Amino acid sequence: MAALVVAMSLAGCGGGGGGGGDGSGSTTAPGSSSSQGTVAITPKGPVVASITAGESLGAVLEGTWQASNLPAGGAVHLKVSDPTGTFTNPAVQQAPANGAFRYDLAPKNLLLSGEHTGQLEITACRDAGCSQTWAPAVRVDFRISVGTLGEWETLNRDATHASFVPTSFDPTALRMVWEWDAPEVAGAVERYIGRPTTTNGSLVVVSGGTTSDGSQRNTMFAFNEYDGSPLWSRPVPNGVSAVAPASNGALAYLVTLGSDTLINAYDGRTGAAAFNYTQATQRLSAVLAPTHDRGQLFFFAGANGEELHAADARTGAQLWASPRTLLQSTTPTLDSGHVYYQAGNEIASIDRRNGAYVGSIWDMDSDGAILPGSTTIALGSRNNLIARTYHPARGQRLSSFDIASRTKQWITSDRYGSFYAVGNGAVYATRSGQAYATIDALDEATARILWTWTAPVADNQTRTLNNVVATRNMVFVSTEDAATGRSLLWAIDAKTGQTAWRQEEGGYIVMSGNRTLYVVSRRGTAMDHVRAFRTP
Repeated sequence: MAALVVAMSLAGCGGGGGGGGDGSGSTTAPGSSSSQGTVAITPKGPVVASITAGESLGAVLEGTWQASNLPAGGAVHLKVSDPTGTFTNPAVQQAPANGAFRYDLAPKNLLLSGEHTGQLEITACRDAGCSQTWAPAVRVDFRISVGTLGEWETLNRDATHASFVPTSFDPTALRMVWEWDAPEVAGAVERYIGRPTTTNGSLVVVSGGTTSDGSQRNTMFAFNEYDGSPLWSRPVPNGVSAVAPASNGALAYLVTLGSDTLINAYDGRTGAAAFNYTQATQRLSAVLAPTHDRGQLFFFAGANGEELHAADARTGAQLWASPRTLLQSTTPTLDSGHVYYQAGNEIASIDRRNGAYVGSIWDMDSDGAILPGSTTIALGSRNNLIARTYHPARGQRLSSFDIASRTKQWITSDRYGSFYAVGNGAVYATRSGQAYATIDALDEATARILWTWTAPVADNQTRTLNNVVATRNMVFVSTEDAATGRSLLWAIDAKTGQTAWRQEEGGYIVMSGNRTLYVVSRRGTAMDHVRAFRTP
């Protein structure tokens, strides 16, 4: 809560005045006299702070007060309140004897990215309960700017697919703030929750159930990031296959296969329909969640996913469409000038302005076939791309490709999982074929192993689960005992590879632009439970 830094007994009349500023002022009790006394409050204003989401606020309200001609026994108490509910109201306290006051303001709830404005009220009271006042409240403007870290928009977070969130925090301070179970579905033999996405202030998921005949019934749900309260829901028509959702930070995108509408866009907070992208795409097409970048959406479309499309992310207006080769289960990766996607033993490069084919980066260590499972290419920090290389005789390894020269820089000697994170000059990847769950930090420039983390033998965590998420100081990964199904969620120091934190129930991990960590875990036969963690 906000705290009055100095609180001392008032001895006689207070002293000390101060200059005001924009959004500040002072007031004097009407009809003041020696019997009534006067109290003037002069805040320094406006209260201004600029932070990135999740950082400590550091907003301060300070100023001076001055009293004269108070009656015998008269006391002055200061009451600070925020009618907007942005800040926590402190308790009424006796005014400091030195005539200066200072409050360190704390947000009442999670401050979402954007501008937060309003006015604070400071009242000089005659008693601690503030049943009587010396004068009307003085108001001072506040303006808090909260910058976003970027939302978890698509598979492996954003258009780079690096699964990296540019923030640091102490994972031991994380606390579960809410949780949600996939609802029952009539006739379903299994419930599930797909990979989630976030908009500013919302978590969006597709949840549903599989019936005994193999059909699925799905609904798209949105929840308030702060407390998990339901915001809205949209049922998916029966017979239509729903792909994990995506977002642009404001709109949520639902991809549906087997219908005439490929993408349905909704406001992330209200659920209001924004647009529909008309495109008939078959149910089993190689299409994943779209990728958003700089106001545009990039995704695969066509009858079987054999086309690459670009559209306006706000209106759905098509910008261009071009053919693609091989139908890998993936979503495009982008930089400022190009779109990249994997197709067998090549990475295709497309001009993002018009969809024209630019060229290919060849991978001679690949057998040329479609890679098993879903995948993405990560855009590295060295004008490079990190991608999977697969050959049946050698398994799945990781390779780095230089974009400018279109050449391979390195390939790992070990085999690694499909989803990895790139950041801090390293590639964080789960190593395959180990007795216990293992993750390596590889030097992004050379693939040299910087450190290796292995789950403790006593926990019997024999494999890793789902994705890897990296921040500036931590790497999050989930593990599982294949025999019992017991899973764990870990935070590993990004520099040393030492365990920093762990929790029961690992799963699929995403982090919002406001630093809420979500974990979709399995309590039944599939991922069916969401937990939200946040630092106080």
